Amino acid sequence: MSESSIEIPTFILPLQRSNLLVPNATVAEIIPYEPLQRMQDSPDWFLGFLGWRGVQVPVVSFEMLSVKRGSFSLVSVSSASLVILKALGGNPELRFFAMVAQALPRLVRIKENELFETGEDSGETELQKVRYADEIVSLPNLDYIESSILEVIR
Repeated sequence: MSESSIEIPTFILPLQRSNLLVPNATVAEIIPYEPLQRMQDSPDWFLGFLGWRGVQVPVVSFEMLSVKRGSFSLVSVSSASLVILKALGGNPELRFFAMVAQALPRLVRIKENELFETGEDSGETELQKVRYADEIVSLPNLDYIESSILEVIR
């Protein structure tokens, strides 16, 4: 079996102006959006904490973290989701974090030969921008996101 025929289950997370591609293995759960507990004097991209399974999970806006300014809004609270991700950095202070998706993420099975480099510049929050089918998606830099969260919650 050739390497290009291996399919990787992946979620496409719809954001306001872009989409993220996140491996299924990093997703702990996807839940409907619910009110968050705000944290005083935190950056705008840090939306607050979600009480989930007895754990306080930090919630971030990927787009706001990417631009370091701007405002966060939901297209529709009824269609928004919180995507709870497993933190991969191994820090006991941060086992999970969540990102807001504007709609329910969709599960796709992607083969390596279905992703094409775009040549577009990526910021600190992205590893790369790629073309999948008819859309441009970002591969998030989860290490950067986790370290940014740790700076806020410490």
